Amino acid sequence: MEQSNALKQQSHWLLPWQWVVPLFCLFCAAIITEYQARQLVEQRQNQALQQLVGLSGQLRSFVESELNTSLYMSLGLASHIRASDGKLAEKEMLFLLQSLLEQGKHIRNIGLAPGNVLTLIYPVQGNERALGLNYQNLTQQWPDIKQLIDAKEPRLVGPVALVQGGDGYVYRLPLFLNDGSYWGIISTVLDLSAFNQMLLQQANSYQVQVGIREKSAGSGQALFGYSDLFSEEALILDLNIKGAQWQIAVRFMDEATGWGLWQWRLSGASLSIVFCLMLAWLLHSYRRSALFADALQDNEMYSRRIMNSVLDVIVTTDLDGTIDRVNSAVSTVFGYLPQQLTGQPFSMLLAPGQAGVLATLSPGEGAAVELQGLRYSGEIFAMDLSRNSTEHQGKSRYVWLIRDISERKKVEQLKNDFVSTVSHELRTPLTAISGALGLAVGGALGALNDKQLHMLTLAQQNSQRLGKLINDLLDIEKLAVNKMQFKLRLWPLAALLRQAIELNQPVAFQRQVELKLLSAEQDDLWVEVDEVRVQQVMANLLANAIRHSPAGASVQVTMELSAKTVRVSVIDQGPGVSESFEPRLFEKFSQADSSDRRQVAGTGLGLAICKDLIKAMRGDIGYQRANSGGACFYFTLPLATELSLE
Repeated sequence: MEQSNALKQQSHWLLPWQWVVPLFCLFCAAIITEYQARQLVEQRQNQALQQLVGLSGQLRSFVESELNTSLYMSLGLASHIRASDGKLAEKEMLFLLQSLLEQGKHIRNIGLAPGNVLTLIYPVQGNERALGLNYQNLTQQWPDIKQLIDAKEPRLVGPVALVQGGDGYVYRLPLFLNDGSYWGIISTVLDLSAFNQMLLQQANSYQVQVGIREKSAGSGQALFGYSDLFSEEALILDLNIKGAQWQIAVRFMDEATGWGLWQWRLSGASLSIVFCLMLAWLLHSYRRSALFADALQDNEMYSRRIMNSVLDVIVTTDLDGTIDRVNSAVSTVFGYLPQQLTGQPFSMLLAPGQAGVLATLSPGEGAAVELQGLRYSGEIFAMDLSRNSTEHQGKSRYVWLIRDISERKKVEQLKNDFVSTVSHELRTPLTAISGALGLAVGGALGALNDKQLHMLTLAQQNSQRLGKLINDLLDIEKLAVNKMQFKLRLWPLAALLRQAIELNQPVAFQRQVELKLLSAEQDDLWVEVDEVRVQQVMANLLANAIRHSPAGASVQVTMELSAKTVRVSVIDQGPGVSESFEPRLFEKFSQADSSDRRQVAGTGLGLAICKDLIKAMRGDIGYQRANSGGACFYFTLPLATELSLE
């Protein structure tokens, strides 16, 4: 009986259904092994992609730095010629060209072509055949040259067959003088053979293949490196090269093939039925825990490196202002060691009396406010402070960004002091010169012939124009430091506008322009303003309107009443202001770049002064295109009745 039972039990172990458990375990082990293999391969591919992105960025920076360094020298030469109004001696130009050629790493020669004729080239040796070259005679290249002249933009083209022999890349820069007139072309020929070798050596050191092509070339021939990279799975980035639209493609030399993890699969499939699932699960759990811990540690180190690499001070605090963490920049800016500030109140970084400003910041705002900081040495300095909200471990935190602006403030003060000193020192002798010229023109020195009278009149006009520029600079300085005095009184607005038109009538008559005042019957509109400053604003607006109006046109001055304000508009029949220039109308020294604007003299300060003056009188100023197509400059002032209610 017992023997039969034992045999029965042994036969039970040999039944087919008893193999289900080990087969199931083996199947599970195979799935887990395959999953781990795919995870490792994907991770390896991601790491390779991240490494390729980093190397591609370094190669792109190398290419941009090597080429733009030489190209920006041409821009500097253009600025020098423009500052000299295109009139430079040949010796001076040769000296400049020699200096640029010595500094330019890849410059083969630099040529100047005023009027599109190559009249000066350095070095001359080896480039004699290019002298006297007229670009208009280059039948194949002239259409492209004409296009970049019309576009007023430089362009890097190549490879181009050079007249003096050989091929090269040519950076052509059309030069326009300050009055908008076309001067000619600055042509810089680059020899990029050495650059190509340097690029290939740099790529070889990174174990990558690299190619450069024009962005519009599609799958065409590459300018440098390998052409087939642009048709394969390579990383393609745009290059920021002055005057060119190029792309760079980067790919590793050795591509990973296959999975490379067959041993993992075979070992996982050969594990025993009993321990297969347990071992795979333990390995999987251990690996996930290790990767998670490494990721946390790497993320912590990466975040710390980023914070310490920032030049500005980054401080994290709780909502009560207790410092939790700071970056290493705090040692440079404040003089504290980071560990000295941990657990300290944030207010210790602020000068006395500045902590109250923090309460005015809205939660989560990132806009910077200007405050005074306090260094460890006790020195008080100017800084920009911004705050943002975040969370860490389920708790709200503040992230403070501090920027030291003390040096910027010193530079601004030096600039203001310089402008003030120069303006005051120039105004006294200039007034005497202008007065003397006025006496001479008026005949105080005796009769003058026509030529003498013409020359003295020109000198007087230019001295008056320079005097206006100095006065504008002084006004800008006073407005910037709030030192301009305003004598606010109640005035009828219509009377002020009539007076402005009478004062500017001689200028309008000289330009054959008619000044009209509409809505003049509204004599009961009173405003509290400084009469002199209102006349200064009207003089600027009327002068601009008169200068830009054609002969025989009219300039209209209108008043429009609203509930609490009155709007004064100056409308001309000129060409108006281009849409691209409208955002910069009221900026200092801003002038339109088009040639029809360059014909009109001006300092570019008038509208900026008008804006500050109207703002000081609690008004607003703006611009809109008139219905007639011209320009409409307007300003609004609060009514005196509304001011009294306030």
